[in-house]
Amino acid sequence: MHKDLFQVREKSPIEQKNINTDTWPVEERWSRWKQQLEVILPYSCELVLKPHHCQDYSGEFSGAFNTLTGDAFARAVFSGNSFHRSQHHLDDGYTDYTVVYILSGRGAIQRGSHFTPMNPGGIYLVDLGQTIIHDLIQKSHILLCRIPRAKIENFRKGPGDDRPLVIDSSSGPGLLLRNYLLLFPRASQQSSFVSPETLFNPVAELVIACLQESRGKAASEAETPQRLNLIFRRACQLIQKYCCDMDLSAQKLAMSLEISPSYLHRALRYHDASYNSLLRRARVEAASAQLVGAGRNTSMLQVALNCGFNGTSQFSRAFKEELGITASEFVKQTFTEKEDLSVLEEQI
Repeated sequence: MHKDLFQVREKSPIEQKNINTDTWPVEERWSRWKQQLEVILPYSCELVLKPHHCQDYSGEFSGAFNTLTGDAFARAVFSGNSFHRSQHHLDDGYTDYTVVYILSGRGAIQRGSHFTPMNPGGIYLVDLGQTIIHDLIQKSHILLCRIPRAKIENFRKGPGDDRPLVIDSSSGPGLLLRNYLLLFPRASQQSSFVSPETLFNPVAELVIACLQESRGKAASEAETPQRLNLIFRRACQLIQKYCCDMDLSAQKLAMSLEISPSYLHRALRYHDASYNSLLRRARVEAASAQLVGAGRNTSMLQVALNCGFNGTSQFSRAFKEELGITASEFVKQTFTEKEDLSVLEEQI
């Protein structure tokens, strides 16, 4: 036979590694999980089970490691434990980043004296070239994606970049990253003719986009007096314009101003105001104008609903807080004054 009839398939650079505690005796699950995972992970670390963690341990880990490029993707479902990468662990020379997507579970990351909460749905960029501790205290389901340092290092040199980055996955590049991480396992399994590196590259590119987005937002939200004054004026204008919309919220207002809700609240506090107080005042002013224009016998409920209130009770409280009288007293007082003025004009 001709040799060309026999094709020698190149060995895949992807190594699959799996752990499942279900087949182990219950009393050995934690110790064997700790031992095997510390060996599988491409860096030195220590896993610790503390009293606040579930002692009846269970865990499942599956990972794909590209031995040529350093990229890796893993999924882990486990009872929760502490992860320590201390100073002596850094002697291994490992300096890559890991994207951590918390599908379920809760905990925190500690870098020096700085703590970053980890919540369900959160995506975090963690630098494993530094000392770090993270602790997941509940049954957790996480996705992990390793990114070689060289791919993103040039974009990670700003102030505060020694801390884990919290990626906003609700919009923009963070939303794309979230969806890509969710779809990556299925896409990689169904791709027969695409190199693994091609599939991993978009993760790094999306992380770079998230870094740029985060830095851009930080720059645009610099708390200078001029910037805070501008945001306050624009917020007041929009609240005045849309105050009667029942769906108006601080989050929607911040989106219209292209800032974060926290920055909006800081700008309002700078002027000793709050979103709720400005909205209440604008709605009361709008309601006052409607009451005067509609006449003495107008429906209080209809005016309340027209001006964004959810009923007459909230309507009356807001009136009392802003004007010192209820809406009914305002109508009575307004039309009594009008009648007195009419009588006086007739006498003249």
